[in-house]
Amino acid sequence: MARISPRTYHWLVALVATALLVAPSSASAAPDPVHRAITTALMRKQITPAQASQYRSTWNASARAARVARTSTRRANVASVRAYTTLLASKGSLTAGRLEPALLSVKATSLVMAGSGPFPSHEGELQIPGEVATFTYYSGRGVQFQPFETLKQGMRELNQLEPDVAAARAIADRLMQLATTQSGVTVWEYFFPFGGPSRPWTSSISQALATEFFNRVGTSVPAGEGAVYETVAASVTRSFQLSPQAGGVAVPNSPGRFYVMYTFAPSQRILNGHLQVLLNLNRYAVASGSVIARQVVDSGLAGVVPLLPKFDTGAWSNYQPGQEAELSYHQFQTDQLVKLGDETGNATLIEYGARFMEYLETPPVITVASTSWPSIIPGVDGFRDVIRVVYRTDKRARVTMVLRDVADVEVGRVSTTGGRGAGALVWNGRGGDGAVVPDGDYRATITATDVVGNRSFGELTSLLTVARDRLPPELERVTVRAAGAAAAVTVVVKDEGSGWIDAEVHIAGRIVARKRGPRAGTIALNVARRLAAVQRGTLVLRDSSGNELTEPLTP
Repeated sequence: MARISPRTYHWLVALVATALLVAPSSASAAPDPVHRAITTALMRKQITPAQASQYRSTWNASARAARVARTSTRRANVASVRAYTTLLASKGSLTAGRLEPALLSVKATSLVMAGSGPFPSHEGELQIPGEVATFTYYSGRGVQFQPFETLKQGMRELNQLEPDVAAARAIADRLMQLATTQSGVTVWEYFFPFGGPSRPWTSSISQALATEFFNRVGTSVPAGEGAVYETVAASVTRSFQLSPQAGGVAVPNSPGRFYVMYTFAPSQRILNGHLQVLLNLNRYAVASGSVIARQVVDSGLAGVVPLLPKFDTGAWSNYQPGQEAELSYHQFQTDQLVKLGDETGNATLIEYGARFMEYLETPPVITVASTSWPSIIPGVDGFRDVIRVVYRTDKRARVTMVLRDVADVEVGRVSTTGGRGAGALVWNGRGGDGAVVPDGDYRATITATDVVGNRSFGELTSLLTVARDRLPPELERVTVRAAGAAAAVTVVVKDEGSGWIDAEVHIAGRIVARKRGPRAGTIALNVARRLAAVQRGTLVLRDSSGNELTEPLTP
């Protein structure tokens, strides 16, 4: 799918925001798309007059916040959420069911950005007065309603030693107001672009957590009051039977299904997200006895088991196929596999959980594939300025090469960090003080340290040599001939330690011709002097290390 860069996105936001702020206010101007969406929903009796008034007030307040917030960054964040909401409305996507959650993010952004409080941190969680929902600030995209974090807060209320059922119920009631319905399925949407197209999206992890949370609330409230929450849980469960195009979160992965983290990216296969979905759904299935929940769990297990080899590198786990997991995700996925294996009795999950756990204690394997050449000739002239040691590791690691002289004294070290596969260490012949080390042979040892701290050691089988170029170019042949009223000087040269050679013709102490040529081969100079004058001159050859050879041009 086509994606835009953050820079382009913010430029478009600024453009739309500017258009919104400078739009004419006369009666002949086109109606604001958001106000039009509110009016349409009211006329269709999909919202009450009180709701319509509240939504208009929120929208008008955001327009003022976009003008008066005290910094350009704050104003830009308000403009961003307004631009996105306007885009939804102009495309007919700001439906009656989306007005409440979409304008809630507009309201939160206006309050935070136009207020006097500290500026929020990127991806930091926030609360606003009088609201039980949880919000997250995304740099340049405003303060956004976060369904998943709101659900997590609800679960925390229930998981306390003394569960706060009233607080959890208040969160559940608010979430029901913020849900949308697609194809008869309850979903919670996110109203900001996140690496995908500009349309609302949902996530399988919020949907799965919602099934467990609403069922927990339903069984925790007084008898006779829980049916509404249990009905929501059952409705949410059906999203795992539908494709993203139909309002669900499931994609086929023979012989089962995979539940996608982001509905705008249905081809992604993120392991920790799918495993977390199965954990939540399985707990809901066990607690509720839901046949549909059990079916979607079984289908999800059937969909992920054949994929597990793609998440196993043989030394570490992948976050998604082809992308090594960071330490926190590797640990998280390992724990998920162990728990899900225990809870479902799936032997393959148990096996992979044990394997991933072993990787936390296994040092990286490093092999040296090649070196660019065994010696380095100091001087930055494009010729053997560095020694490049190519290696391969079986997992993400920090690789360090330490150079020691014949007395086993460390003279320098170079390090790099990279993922599984090929990498390179480059040494420029300099020590820790930045100066070129003395000529001689140096022993190189290599250490690979993975993200847990496990280490492996190795040593290059050949010595690395530093050898300064101290010899002038070799002149193999020179010819001088007349070329009309001028002369042509052709030299054949060779230099083992240089990147290039400068050839000059001097007459009476002055340079009359100069040309840079290869370190080995022919250099032809045209001299605007008569042949006799050139034959009384001198040829000077200077290599890239500054070594010179002077030869008379006398025939």
